[in-house]
Amino acid sequence: MVPLHYLFPKRIPLMLLLAVWIVLPGTQLIAAEIFELQPYLRTITLTGFTYPRQEMTVTSEVSGRCLEIYGDIGDRVPESGEFVKIDTTFIQLDIEANAIARQQTIRQLEEEEKSLKRYTTLLSQKSTPQARLDEVNLAADLHRLTLKNLKNEATRLQERYSQHTLTAPQGWQVIERFTESGEYIQAGKPVARLGDFTRLIVPLAVTYSELQAISVQQQLSLYLPDIDKNVTGTVYRSSPVFDAVTRKIHIDLIVNATQPDLPEPLRGGMRIELEFVSPETTRSFIVPKSALINRYEATWLVQPDGSRVQVIYLGTTENGKSAIVSGETLQPGQSFQTTPQLSQ
Repeated sequence: MVPLHYLFPKRIPLMLLLAVWIVLPGTQLIAAEIFELQPYLRTITLTGFTYPRQEMTVTSEVSGRCLEIYGDIGDRVPESGEFVKIDTTFIQLDIEANAIARQQTIRQLEEEEKSLKRYTTLLSQKSTPQARLDEVNLAADLHRLTLKNLKNEATRLQERYSQHTLTAPQGWQVIERFTESGEYIQAGKPVARLGDFTRLIVPLAVTYSELQAISVQQQLSLYLPDIDKNVTGTVYRSSPVFDAVTRKIHIDLIVNATQPDLPEPLRGGMRIELEFVSPETTRSFIVPKSALINRYEATWLVQPDGSRVQVIYLGTTENGKSAIVSGETLQPGQSFQTTPQLSQ
């Protein structure tokens, strides 16, 4: 290394040379990398639990003894759709009595029609009075009406008979069961509560801006912390009103219970987390941590011309690589030095 006294005259003080050596490199660093202010958008995580997409209560329209119930809690409704069988002894007796009454009426009507035909011939021969023909005609009409009424009654009884077999959607699962085989079922009383667990809903309460951020995504990535898996879902429905207490809007996400990456179908009561970036505008900005200068218990940013702007330090981002600041004069797009080296 060449000694300094060979490069500069002895009359130049050594301190001046050191000042030149320090300032020149510092001046070059001031013109270094520049960044622009970007608004800080919060990452929001909403937590909900899975519920069946739809529930229904199986209720009997007739009273009677329960012969069989096909499914306990957690079981699925069989392919036939039959869920409960109720004793049909009395309704079958009514159906048989109706069939007998119809046969009797048909026989009587046949006889009346024969008499009507005979008296019509006699009247044409003037061998019987008109009144007698009218009586026979009236009797035939009454039997026709009786037969029609019995046929309507037979249809009603068949419908009543079918109500002794309670059906439910195939594949739905039993949530609660309120009766057992051999018990007496009263009409109008619930027998069981079922749910559709092939698709699950996740109720959430969100603000309007959060709803907008969620709705623009066609597919939502949902995390299940209980099994450490991610699934996809969509917005199923949203309420047109908001809760007056929480001032939030109720929405339901929907998730298919069976998905390729899952070892087994999802069930009710599983915790699901939805993470997204809030679109709400704030007065907070994200900056490189190297751009901050701390002087006299205050935090500053340095503009490209070297002037300083005081800011409020709020913390760091989730990954710890950037800082979050706010300030009354800060605006999106403002330029600042990334690595300021000089105090101005």
